[in-house]
Amino acid sequence: MKLVVDASAIIEGFIPPGDCEVIIPSSVEDEIKNKGMDFLVYRVLSPRECFVEKVREAARKTGDLDVLSKADIDVISLALQENATLISDDYAIQNVASVLGIHWEEIHQQGIKEVRKWRWRCESCGRYFSKYYPQCPVCGGKLRRVKSK
Repeated sequence: MKLVVDASAIIEGFIPPGDCEVIIPSSVEDEIKNKGMDFLVYRVLSPRECFVEKVREAARKTGDLDVLSKADIDVISLALQENATLISDDYAIQNVASVLGIHWEEIHQQGIKEVRKWRWRCESCGRYFSKYYPQCPVCGGKLRRVKSK
């Protein structure tokens, strides 16, 4: 079985079963090396751009794109590319993975119960936006991510 593991899972102490191949993108390798976590045996692989684009498009549709890091996108892309199980407690990663039909497993936290679509709402004027802005383009207020109805 192939597993793609995100950095937080490794940092949290995830230990894969012995019969698994663990794959991570170089962006995750950089994150775990910075934390002194190089004890896990894994294969580093870069996702192909066509898979990265599929993940970005799915994340745009769910409203998760603005909360996913490059490493998050790489992890999801690798799981899609390698037809692997994704290991992560990150809800945005789980949400996008679910939309793409990627099997995922959580570690310590309970995983998502449903796929959600998100949008952004200004805390000042109440307007909704389908994409993130550093501040509301209408009134300058702070935007907050909220579940779409």
